[in-house]
Amino acid sequence: MRRLILAIAALFALASAAAAGDYADREFIGFSPDGRYFAFEEYGIQDGSGFPYSNIYLIDTSTDSWVTGTPVRVRLDDESATLEAARAQARAGAATALASRGVGLPGRLLVSNPLTEVVDRHFAEFFTLVFVPPQTDTNIVTIDEYTLPVKSCPADFGQTMGFDLMLQTVDGAERRLHHDNAIPASRGCPLAYGISDVVAFDTPGGEVVLIILVNVFQIGFEGPDRRFIAIATSIPQPY
Repeated sequence: MRRLILAIAALFALASAAAAGDYADREFIGFSPDGRYFAFEEYGIQDGSGFPYSNIYLIDTSTDSWVTGTPVRVRLDDESATLEAARAQARAGAATALASRGVGLPGRLLVSNPLTEVVDRHFAEFFTLVFVPPQTDTNIVTIDEYTLPVKSCPADFGQTMGFDLMLQTVDGAERRLHHDNAIPASRGCPLAYGISDVVAFDTPGGEVVLIILVNVFQIGFEGPDRRFIAIATSIPQPY
């Protein structure tokens, strides 16, 4: 209960400070037929400048890494430019990479935590299949944050943070999916993290590819900005 209260307090603190911040939205583009590749789009209007942007990430789920030549990042440095124009340009830039891998098949959304919903964003518990009545065995994803300094980040906005991402599967086994030893430059100056979504894709081989989409709240021009990190793993189909 204490952890939930602290998480809610932190969320409202971010929300009040971020009235002028830039909270990116996301759209899932989909998976390749074998589940090896997954793509999503991150888009919005940049705070301060008012410039529209769109970033398309293509991930090799077998290595949990970006595909060479991606992400495709577009920002239209013109306040009169539309978000639709930026998104169309990013889709055009990523079209060959996506089409060559057959990316576009939908997954199954297992967890979704919009920022307006009051939840503990450091914890998600879910099934990978739906049963009636429900089964008792669940998967659990948790995020733990810890101070991880970045020399180039200003100290007066708060401590920069790294994170651990853990998965506990239905058999009780635990697996570390991510651990930060250093903050990559692409992440900027991160202040906090949370679980945004969990997406599943059933592969022809019987495994379930899981994508955990992590919120990254980072120092922005006029307040904290929200961006995303996708972490990929796979688990056996439980039944």
